[in-house]
Order: sequence, then C-alpha cells, then structure tokens
Amino acid sequence: MNKTNKSKKYSDRLGEISDSQLQKALDKFDLGKLRDTAETEAGLFGQNMFLTSSKGEYVLRGVPHYPWQFKTEKFFADLLHEQTKVPVPWPYLLDEDESIFGWSYVIMPRMSGHHLSDSIDDADFSKEDRLEIAKAQGRMLAEAQKLTWDFPGKYDIETSNVIPFKPDYVTWYEGEIMDRLEKSRGYNKMTPDSEVEWAQDILDKARPSMKMPFEVAFVMQDYKPGNMVVDKVDDSWEVTGLFDLMESSFGNGEADLSRMFSVYFDTENVDLAYAFVNAYLEAQGKQEEFEERWKVFMLHDRTIIWEWVQRTDRVWWNKEWTFKEWVSRYMDFDGSRN
Repeated sequence: MNKTNKSKKYSDRLGEISDSQLQKALDKFDLGKLRDTAETEAGLFGQNMFLTSSKGEYVLRGVPHYPWQFKTEKFFADLLHEQTKVPVPWPYLLDEDESIFGWSYVIMPRMSGHHLSDSIDDADFSKEDRLEIAKAQGRMLAEAQKLTWDFPGKYDIETSNVIPFKPDYVTWYEGEIMDRLEKSRGYNKMTPDSEVEWAQDILDKARPSMKMPFEVAFVMQDYKPGNMVVDKVDDSWEVTGLFDLMESSFGNGEADLSRMFSVYFDTENVDLAYAFVNAYLEAQGKQEEFEERWKVFMLHDRTIIWEWVQRTDRVWWNKEWTFKEWVSRYMDFDGSRN
C-alpha cells in the first residue's frame, strides 16, 4: 500500500477515513500493518468495510446504531463461539474508545465463502445448489439454538448480562406486535382498525400454544441469506459464516424461521422456504401446536418490516395492499409440504 496517508469515503455512514486511522485501529489489537482496504457491496446501512493487513483479512464495523449494538453483538458472538459449532466472526474485537474515528468500532475476521443476496439472484448457484444451501441454513439454525438460557430475555448493557422480558415472554411478545401495528396506523390508512383487531384475534387464539413449555434458545431475529456466507465443504454446501447479531436475544427458537421463510417466499422460491424449515424441524424436532405459534412468530417478524416500510415509505410490494392483504400470504404453514 502507498505509504502516503490517503483518505477515502467508504460509505455515507462511515464517512471519510484515513489510512493512519485504520493503522491505529489495527495497532490497538496487534493486527499487523495495513496492506489494503475495500468497500463492502452488501449491507443496508453502510457500517462495514474490509481491511487487509500483514496478519490477515478483517472487517471493520463502525458508527453503531445504538449504544448497545456492538456490546450485544460481542456477547452473542462470544457465546456462539464457545458453546456451538456456528462459524461466527471471532474474536469480535470491540474498542469503545472514540478517539480514533469519533465513534466506537469493531474489528473481526472476514468470513470466507460466498456472500448471499436476499434477492437470491446469484448466478453462481444452480437450483440444486440453492436447495442444498436452504437445507444447510435450516441445520445451521438448529446448531445455533444449542446456545440456550435459563429464561427468555435480552442482553442489557447496564448489567452486562441477560435480563428477562417483562412482565413475561408471551405478554412482551404480543405487545411488540401490537405496538408496531399501532404505530403503523398513524402513518397512513394501510393498517385499518379492523385489521389490528384481526391480528389481536390471532394472538388470543394462539396464546395457549405460546405458553406451552419450550427450551429457551438463541434467537437471531435477522436470520436470513444476506447475513451469512456459504461454501462447499467436502462437496456439501454449508454455512461458513454467520454475522450481524445486533437483534439477538433468547426465546422460542421457532421465531427465527420467519425471516428466512419470507425471503424465499417473496422471491417465489417456496420450495426453498419449505426445504429450509423442514431441515430445521428434522434437526430440532417439530413441537406440538407448531402451526399455531407459526402465525404469531410470523406476525412478529412481518410487523417489524411493515412498520419500517410504512414509516419510511419504501414499499416494494403492491402499494394497494393493506396489512392483512400483505401478511396473510405468509400465515399458514403447510405441514405436508416437503
């Protein structure tokens, strides 16, 4: 690399960064001399950039969305590394000192493999490849959920530990759904009162199934193609890297099926959606009243997307659809489908 102190804008979020700043960050963790840098093509918010040093290839992640983002990601990356076989970026090196860039940052190993697109239009993959990748994604989710906890909850930066959802998991979960629908009502007319009542009726009917005992496990919330890399290992497709753990918590592991299923469903790859879920269920075991809880977990995941889209006016589906018209497409799980 040119020894002059070059500066470059790597994304709107990261802004302009100089080579000397990057070297200082590498020096903090004894990661060698800076050799090269690159922008990342993927990622919605522009937090990441690539670094190559004399000691390896890394990702620098900066400008946290919230004070708890990087600490939460580190907490779960450490636990997944220690207690499962999930390939996460580790060590997850966090520097909270803002003196170098004006914000805290993380340096972590760059994961090897093919980075997937949520649009799943990658020309490198055949239909057979995609089917095997979907199955591998289901098995990897089951592996991630070997990370368990004593109670449902989320990481708390004040205590540096997990605190329980209040007043209880099911009440909190339902409250998240209804709160997002109430917010959506205020943005436009696409979330009418009758459809909020329809969602509440689903929650009421499914509540007994939600209150059934379950093993409390890792829930990533954003488990989807764009947050992983895959590669062939011994002639079989495997997930070789899982990242972006900001929204992780502990709860019912079935909740993490919704995001990936919806990505495949939206791209008209329903066969891949069911291949993913069925591989997970084969590894994890299908629990009683799964189909009833499916509706609640899908409502939770889809209201995250719905509220954000209505708030930011970034609709990518039929703009005439109301909430019920949009979300009903995902709600029924066909247990007979292979």
